[in-house]
Amino acid sequence: MTLRKGVLGLLSLVAVLVSVKWVRASDHDDGETSIKGRNVNLTDLYVFREDWHTGSTGPGGDEGNLILIMDTNPRSVPQQQYYFAYPARYEFHVKRVTDKTVAYSTGEDATLRFEFAAPDTNHAQAITITGIVDGATSTGTAITTPIGSASVNTAVTLGSSSLTVFAGLKEDPFFFDVEQYFKVRAAIAGGPAASFKAAGSAVDFAAGYNVNAIVVRVPISYLAGSSGATVFDVWETVSIPQT
Repeated sequence: MTLRKGVLGLLSLVAVLVSVKWVRASDHDDGETSIKGRNVNLTDLYVFREDWHTGSTGPGGDEGNLILIMDTNPRSVPQQQYYFAYPARYEFHVKRVTDKTVAYSTGEDATLRFEFAAPDTNHAQAITITGIVDGATSTGTAITTPIGSASVNTAVTLGSSSLTVFAGLKEDPFFFDVEQYFKVRAAIAGGPAASFKAAGSAVDFAAGYNVNAIVVRVPISYLAGSSGATVFDVWETVSIPQT
């Protein structure tokens, strides 16, 4: 497993080596301010090859796709509709690297940008998806899944590649026993002895809360372009226009 993590404002970074298993990074909650509401608050970034989840390999299998997941809007209570911010840009940034040990450097080779319209009377938001790869731009459209509706998975064509997009509320997948975490941290600092609980007895702080999730199935070949790259740095940002 390869893991690279950094937090720079609204940023989480993970290196993906597409020949190994399950890679992820977590910042989980980068805080709220008087000018930044919850729906532009990043939580987790997940990146993995599709066949690691489905088990479908070989001819016609899923090893040629990456799944990118951006979770935002933490601690959303159940049975309440939350929206993606508008206007705002939710973006996955991708940089090709030659090897998993290469230090991160600035710049990117591909961007997947999601911009949301105001919700309609059914609580759905239209999405404009922009792909920028090696300076070439293509666009597509999709729609969010309102709460209580069947998941809408939209096929989107960018360039000559077919992507699949879902955007809507999902239960927060992050597992964190926050009380025990602080006990262990105190123990490390010289306090009473404590250790992490077994999975069956740990208490998940995030259980029952939702997040606004953007999920994209994207061909690795689309991100690689003509480079043939198989290792990528991936990070996420949310930006809002200046007023």
